[in-house]
Amino acid sequence: MTMTEHLEILAPRLVAVDTYTLCHVDDYIQDISNDCEHLAYALNTIETSDPASQGVIVAVRSALLAHSEHASKMSADIMGKLITQDEVAINE
Repeated sequence: MTMTEHLEILAPRLVAVDTYTLCHVDDYIQDISNDCEHLAYALNTIETSDPASQGVIVAVRSALLAHSEHASKMSADIMGKLITQDEVAINE
């Protein structure tokens, strides 16, 4: 689901955060996710025959991929929780 689709669903709900802030936070979380994933795959270019160094590379790659996955899930959870809130009617 794109950010525009999320905002269309959120529009009739009262949200304590303005859409600019929400977009900014979501973009930031997605950037973190993408950066971690790219760095993890960049580690594949390092060649070493030292078992200890290989272990460090595997550990760092695993941590980066875990952070990437966590950030993606966090972004989806934030939007999902906002979307499932009940709509609020505004009396004019």
